[in-house]
Amino acid sequence: MEALTTALARLSLRARRCAESLAAVAAVATEPQWRAELAHRANLQHCAAAELAARAGIPDEDADDPPVSLREIPPFLAGKQGLIDFAAQQAARAAAAYGDLLREPLDDVELRLLLAHYYRGATELQRLLEQRAMDDVERSHGDERAAHATPPLHR
Repeated sequence: MEALTTALARLSLRARRCAESLAAVAAVATEPQWRAELAHRANLQHCAAAELAARAGIPDEDADDPPVSLREIPPFLAGKQGLIDFAAQQAARAAAAYGDLLREPLDDVELRLLLAHYYRGATELQRLLEQRAMDDVERSHGDERAAHATPPLHR
């Protein structure tokens, strides 16, 4: 039982890190629809973190403030692309952690369903962020090619 409690506490921390990284991406997002999607996904991750912390028996004040040694700081200096990559990495880590726990025998059927829901959300989020990162890279490369392909105008 103690191993499950520890695993849930770690999952809570993973979900919180994922939410924080999504909030960082949302802060630099320029498109309102994308910003709203990121804010919504960050809220879902905060809810997951709170639920998992409650199931682990972590008091609310402790859940909101993980130890400094466990915090990961998003690479703000890397720009928007770096933040998206970091958020995708955090989603992948959360999905892997959910998957690891789902492979373990769990007696609590409700908890298994909840973990499966969070796993599906994390994998979907990871795919969304990776696709957005690829689209942004392609868009920036397309802009560079267009700038080089356009001959200068002479008057």
